Amino acid sequence: MLPVLVSLAQLIDAYVRFLPLNNHVSERSKRKIFIGSAIWCVVSIFLYFFIFKACGVNAVTYKSIIMLGWLPYFIINVVFLPDNLPQNVFVLGMAAILALFQHTLATNIVLSNFQTDFDIIFYEAMLYLALFAVSLPLLRKLFLGLLPSREFFNLRPQGWYIALLPLIIVLGHIIRIADGTLIHSFYERLSRIYLPIVFFIFYRFILSAAENFYDLQRLERNKSLLQGKLTTLKDYNALILENQTQISVMRHDLRHSYNIIYTLLENNEIEKALEHIKIQKRELEEQKN
Repeated sequence: MLPVLVSLAQLIDAYVRFLPLNNHVSERSKRKIFIGSAIWCVVSIFLYFFIFKACGVNAVTYKSIIMLGWLPYFIINVVFLPDNLPQNVFVLGMAAILALFQHTLATNIVLSNFQTDFDIIFYEAMLYLALFAVSLPLLRKLFLGLLPSREFFNLRPQGWYIALLPLIIVLGHIIRIADGTLIHSFYERLSRIYLPIVFFIFYRFILSAAENFYDLQRLERNKSLLQGKLTTLKDYNALILENQTQISVMRHDLRHSYNIIYTLLENNEIEKALEHIKIQKRELEEQKN
């Protein structure tokens, strides 16, 4: 039963980690990720069964499975979303902080009712899965809007600093609990509870400030574009006015030329009229060249 509980919990973990990336995935890739995750979930049930049978249900085996169980799901996401590696890393860190919080919360509840290692591990896994199921609507809402703007991750190397920040935050706690001790001190467990709360509040503040910063940048870019368009319109307007002036001058010259031709023809001075036309034609050809 314990392998089933752990495998299902890790599958739900993987689903929550996928939520922020949902809008970046084609239907074909999404289908492959779901199929790959489901297959690995079934495989992991049998794998964990043999691990627990061979090594026993103890702190070392349980922690090893919990701390390494995310890796196959992470690889599946990276394989089918190769262009979103920083986002995958960022979401992994945020999910790790959340998982640490829920595991610690489940452990604190279980400790008040059970004493043996097997009971603590079994019911902690069961309660962890129950907590995930109960909080899934809230987690879905939280993780769907988790990722900051893609502009964050496109920055180099700052994008990777942002992507690695949650993992760096949670790594200190993971290193401290990566031992053979099943139950750590009350204050260590307490720190693992308030860590996600403080970090998520801090993260939302940073995200809000960063969004305001990028909104300001976009406004500045739009302002520059509008100024460029305004300059172009002014140049175009000046060109139109210049052309209108030239057309007015040409109209005046044509009117004057027609009057001369009309007067010459009226006086029956055909030769002079033809000579005037030839001169006008020659001047037009010279202006053309």
